[in-house]
Amino acid sequence: MDRVPESPVDELERWIAYERDAEWAAKLAVLRARDLDEIAYFGACVREHARHADELTQLVKAIDPKREVSKEPTFVTRDAWVVGDVGEGHAILGVAAKLELGRIARYGQRARGYSVLDALLERHLQDARARLAALSDLSAAHHVPRVVAA
Repeated sequence: MDRVPESPVDELERWIAYERDAEWAAKLAVLRARDLDEIAYFGACVREHARHADELTQLVKAIDPKREVSKEPTFVTRDAWVVGDVGEGHAILGVAAKLELGRIARYGQRARGYSVLDALLERHLQDARARLAALSDLSAAHHVPRVVAA
């Protein structure tokens, strides 16, 4: 039996859920940050993930104007639990880097075509790479061991 392809709205909602979860995890990371540089970094992450989710929501609304899209996290990822489990010190930087590497991998595993969604997700991937680079710089400033891709 052939698998029924998912609708574009279903795929969009999945990516929105990823972004809302990342936004929530970044909010938790702000609470675990040790200094102003970390707070500023994670605050910027909160805003960026919210913007990504809002951009994807606009695509949903263009396809199905009556569709309600949640602004709350759905916890389809374990990001919030991972961040919530972080103790004292600058460990949040290493944890955030590992989560970012997972997001980058998720973007790399998606099916690509030629659509507005593909272009938008490609830009979101570039943002994730920039966040990882910024985390590396922040970790170096705090003398925290770098996390590298496997």
